[in-house]
Amino acid sequence: MTDTEAETTFRNLRWAAGKVVCPHCECPTVYECRRPNGALRFRCKACRKDFSITSGTLFAHHKMPLQTYLAAVAIFCNEVKGKSALALSRDLDCQYKTAFVLAHKLREAMATELKGRTLGGVGRIAEIDGGYFGGYVKPRQSQRKPSGSAAGQEPERQAPMRCHHPGAGR
Repeated sequence: MTDTEAETTFRNLRWAAGKVVCPHCECPTVYECRRPNGALRFRCKACRKDFSITSGTLFAHHKMPLQTYLAAVAIFCNEVKGKSALALSRDLDCQYKTAFVLAHKLREAMATELKGRTLGGVGRIAEIDGGYFGGYVKPRQSQRKPSGSAAGQEPERQAPMRCHHPGAGR
């Protein structure tokens, strides 16, 4: 992904239909003014303040390329059981501390997005319970193989999940 593709993608994700709006005064009349190093900046015609694509987001005040941010969001959201900061630092080829801060900010943003939502609806509570079943089957003493073998491993693990409303069946 090139810089311009990343800028376009980030712009379309942040603003509806890619129409840039000032985060300070919410004025839609802004123009593009790139820095001498090529960094994309915008200037508002109403309040005359500069801002970037990441201003006002959880990526503000960070110096990583936009491709890295988009990759971090994609990697982080596509993991079923979560992503550790160490694995994220390996995937993004950055320092552990950078990946740790980025992962923490992504988790915080996801938590604030879901805060206050209820699964059961208005005035109803839903309980969810799940678990992993299957996996390792302990072999009997006579069937043991030398250590390091994959004997007894079941390839299929099932994760049944149950969601019910308490008192709904009454």
